[in-house]
Amino acid sequence: MYAGGIHAGTPVAQRLGELATTFWSGDVTKAIEINEALQPVSTGLFRTQGAILTKAALNELGLPAGPMRLPLVDATAEQIAVLRSDLALGAVAGFTA
Repeated sequence: MYAGGIHAGTPVAQRLGELATTFWSGDVTKAIEINEALQPVSTGLFRTQGAILTKAALNELGLPAGPMRLPLVDATAEQIAVLRSDLALGAVAGFTA
């Protein structure tokens, strides 16, 4: 049901799957809690153009995202530091505050 999608949520795919499964199982209250816990992730990945920070997050995890292609540019060190903090607040595996 969730296979094949690559999007800005890739670093948190497991948690997004949990959100969807929880919602569709009828536990809307728990789904809302998960969604609210993920808000720092959405904020972090979209502080600038989404592909820039998504690739930065994947690179930070040691995954082969590679550099951006023009006209986009790689995230700055400052942007990556803020992103790491946002992802840690969203409890994304591999990121700590």
